[in-house]
Amino acid sequence: MADDIDLLGAIYDTIIDPSGWDGVVRGIVRATNSGGAAARQLAGAAHVSAVCNIDPFYVDAYLQTYSKISPFLLPGTRSRLVPGKVWADSYITQTESYKASAFYNEWARPQGWDDFVEIGLLRAPDAFSCLVLMRSADAAWVEPAEWHLLETLAPHLKRAAEVHQLLARERAAKESLGAGIAAAGFAAFLLSKDCRVVFANAKAEELLRRGERLRCVQGRLIAATAALTERIAALARGAAGIKAGGGDFGGTIELPCGAGRPALIAHLFPVAAIRTATIFDIERPAAALFVIDPAANFGAKIERFAALHGLTAAETKCVAELVRGKGVPAAAARLKISESTARSHCDSIFFKTATNRQGELIRRFFETGI
Repeated sequence: MADDIDLLGAIYDTIIDPSGWDGVVRGIVRATNSGGAAARQLAGAAHVSAVCNIDPFYVDAYLQTYSKISPFLLPGTRSRLVPGKVWADSYITQTESYKASAFYNEWARPQGWDDFVEIGLLRAPDAFSCLVLMRSADAAWVEPAEWHLLETLAPHLKRAAEVHQLLARERAAKESLGAGIAAAGFAAFLLSKDCRVVFANAKAEELLRRGERLRCVQGRLIAATAALTERIAALARGAAGIKAGGGDFGGTIELPCGAGRPALIAHLFPVAAIRTATIFDIERPAAALFVIDPAANFGAKIERFAALHGLTAAETKCVAELVRGKGVPAAAARLKISESTARSHCDSIFFKTATNRQGELIRRFFETGI
C-alpha cells in the first residue's frame, strides 16, 4: 500500500516536472514484474519517451521502421484505446499472423517481449498516447494483484497526462503572446480587472523603471496623478465586464511628459476571455494597454500599417493623427483639411481595414503590430 501511495505521488509530480516520468515508469515496471516500459505517442509520427529497460538501438529502430508496421498502431486497433483504462494485447500477440510478422521476429522477440499491456493516457481524433508494459514469456500472464494495481494507477496516469498537456498549451500560448508583444516595438501591458500587471514587455518595463508617467506599486499600475490612475483603473474594470457582443469598450489617455515634450499616448482595450483563459482562471488579463511615444520611431509603424492595408498618403496621415489620440476635428485641424474631407478619409480607412470606428481602427493598428 505504501508503494502504491508513493507511485501516485510520483505520478502527480510529473505534472510540474515531466522528467519524473522516468521514475514513474521504473516504479510501475518493478511493481508489476514487467520487463520494460515506454510511453508511446502518435500524432502524425510515432514518439517514445520515458523508456525503461529498452535498448536505445531498439527505440531508434522502432521509431524509424517498426512503428510503421506495428499491428498495435493500425487504425482499427487504436480505436480500442480508452484513456484511463488497461488492456492486454494478447488477442494480437497470440495469433499466428503476429508470430509470423517482421515486427515480432525482428523487434519484439530479440528483446524477449512475448506480450504487451497498455494503459491509455490521452486520445484525440488524430493522436493518442499510452504507457506500454513489455512482458517476457515467463511473465506474460499478469497476476491479479498486478492487474489491480494497474487499474488503480490508470485514471491517475490519465489525469496527470491531461493536466500536463493543458499546462504545456498554456505555457506555449503565453510564450507566443509574450514574443509577439515583445517584438511589437511599443510598450505593452496586460492588466487584470483590478489593474494588476499580468505581463509587461521590455519597453513597458523600461517605462516603469523611469517612473515618470507610469509605476508599478504592489503589482498594480499607477500613473503620475490620481486622476490618471483612476481613469486607467476604470477602463480596466469596464473591460473585465464586457460580454460577448457587448461592444468594443476601450479608451485613450494622454500621459503628460512635461518640459515641452509631447505626451505619451496610452490606448486601452478589452482582451477577449477566450484568448487568455487559464486553467484555474487566475489573474486573467482583462485589458491590454499600449503606450506609444509620438516623438519616437512612430512613423515607420504607421507606414507599415498603411502599406499592409493599401492606404493613400492622405489616409496614412489621417491614421497617424487618430492613433495619436486625436479625434476627427482635431486631426482635420492639424492636417489643415476640412472636417468633411477628414471624415471622407476615415470612411475609406475603415473600409480598407475592415473596421467601423476609431476605437476599432486603433485596436487593429496595435494587433497588426503584434
